[in-house]
Amino acid sequence: MNAPAAGRLSAANGRVALWFARAGAVGLAAIMVLTFCDVIGRYVFDAPIVGTVEVTELLMGTMIYLGVGWTTHERGHIRVDIVIDRLPPRARAVLGILTQTASIVVVSLVCWHLWLKAGATVEKNDLTQIWEWPVWPAAYVMAAASVLVVTSLALRLGEAMRDLARGVETPARP
Repeated sequence: MNAPAAGRLSAANGRVALWFARAGAVGLAAIMVLTFCDVIGRYVFDAPIVGTVEVTELLMGTMIYLGVGWTTHERGHIRVDIVIDRLPPRARAVLGILTQTASIVVVSLVCWHLWLKAGATVEKNDLTQIWEWPVWPAAYVMAAASVLVVTSLALRLGEAMRDLARGVETPARP
């Protein structure tokens, strides 16, 4: 894939990942408000909100997966550079190819199993314990959001391959 096309694909991936991350931020805000109201209700009025735990569990899972695609796209994961920075650019590019390939394999397996789990929640008609809400929407959101991690990693792999061919390294984003 040529550089302009890869750049457009990366930009599109980033826009979708950003919107997913924003949806995750809304989920986090909902968890905070719900927990605050539940604590006030429990300790001030002796009337906790029923189902707070199950709503928090569903939102927590979706929130994490909605944000990890953006984090991957923005290279926001922790990276230990003590040894890697001392390597020549070509060696860093080879190491980048190896780590991106391993990451794609592992995350693809996670993504695949999330899709299988989401399908199983539909087949078994899994429901939350108290409000008896179906679990499958949250499971499918997590599975769909995990695809963005795979695409972000694939784009990084393409960058690492171009870097190897040029003998340079793509700078990390600040």
